[in-house]
Amino acid sequence: MRRNKILLLFFGLIFIVITFYFSVGSYTDKSSRVDYLFMEDRSINMENLSVSEVSLQELSIGDDDAPVTIIEYASMTCSHCADFHTETYPALKEDYIEKGEVKFIFREFPLDKLSMATSMLARCVDNSISLAFIDILFQKRSKWYSDNAIAELKSLSKQAGLSSEDFDQCLNDQELLDQLIMQKENAIKEFQINSTPSFIINGKVISGNKPYSYFKSEIERILDSYKGV
Repeated sequence: MRRNKILLLFFGLIFIVITFYFSVGSYTDKSSRVDYLFMEDRSINMENLSVSEVSLQELSIGDDDAPVTIIEYASMTCSHCADFHTETYPALKEDYIEKGEVKFIFREFPLDKLSMATSMLARCVDNSISLAFIDILFQKRSKWYSDNAIAELKSLSKQAGLSSEDFDQCLNDQELLDQLIMQKENAIKEFQINSTPSFIINGKVISGNKPYSYFKSEIERILDSYKGV
């Protein structure tokens, strides 16, 4: 009898543990019960990868004729990308972009499904505020990069002008998803980008986040050459 009680207690504990595990797994984001396209597994075939024409509108700021062009490849969930946008980018914008010396281009390089979702949302808000929305997403990364990501992103997107219906339609936009994947494939093929953030300064590829002093040095070197100094 005692042995039976021990067995019943043992199996009861196993049942509780299993129930807790699956309940936690299903609770991570109640709103994610909706099936969105970005949740599907989409791997990139690295063999025979070719550069394709992308129809995405370039997200850029600054003078088109600026002597320096900086292209950033970033993943929205990347902490180092967030550091760049909160600590370095504001100074670059004030010192060089707004003065017409640097044109800055932002390109998405999503490393996971959630970064793909945020990239899609930044493309679905009005194009005139896409870059500003991206800055806000990086600033508030700790808020939406959580177990309740979809609900938090829906709230932020609403503030940027997307209704709940717009939000759902955006994350189920097959063409947009395909274009973002294609842009990532092009970055791998053309520039051998494999991490974020990565930057291209007038054709020179730079991997990893760098301090403002590094960008300043690179920009000033180009400007000096441009001015014939």
